[in-house]
Amino acid sequence: MKKLGLLLALFCFQIAFAQKPAVKKQSPNDWDELDKNFVQLVDALVKGDKAKFLSLSLKEVDCVDCVGAMDVAADGTMFVPAEFFFAVIGQKFTESPVYKAMAKKGYSFSSITLKGFKPKVMPKDYPKDLKLYEVWVETYYPGEFSKVHKGTSHSFRFVKVGGKFRFYGLTSIP
Repeated sequence: MKKLGLLLALFCFQIAFAQKPAVKKQSPNDWDELDKNFVQLVDALVKGDKAKFLSLSLKEVDCVDCVGAMDVAADGTMFVPAEFFFAVIGQKFTESPVYKAMAKKGYSFSSITLKGFKPKVMPKDYPKDLKLYEVWVETYYPGEFSKVHKGTSHSFRFVKVGGKFRFYGLTSIP
């Protein structure tokens, strides 16, 4: 038992005095660029800066939450002009549950590649597999909105076109 205690103390001593690696300066990566573009997009919505919003977006964006959009494609996408999205979602954006949740809870990143999927809004030279970069906001935790509510998350989706991130759309999942 004494040997075990001595070994444990020696192990802790080694960890405490272990040499720490030098901190490397990192060059901006995709996540840093995505974060920057996302913050600019939200800022444009908050300030009502339509020109800035449009400069960060595709000409048409996917928006399943846009009331009044009627053209749902067979693949479930609902592309609307970016101006329409700005008018619908940007109106009172700071009062929306998504904005309030983002301000309170923050957001996270993920990406997904959809094999063999290339929606009509993507440039002709874009690969046949769509890579979406997602910024997730947990809008409501389970039980937060009501006792039986299962929770909701929203994803601001971006694609990389010509080396730059462009807003692709907004979706939500229960």
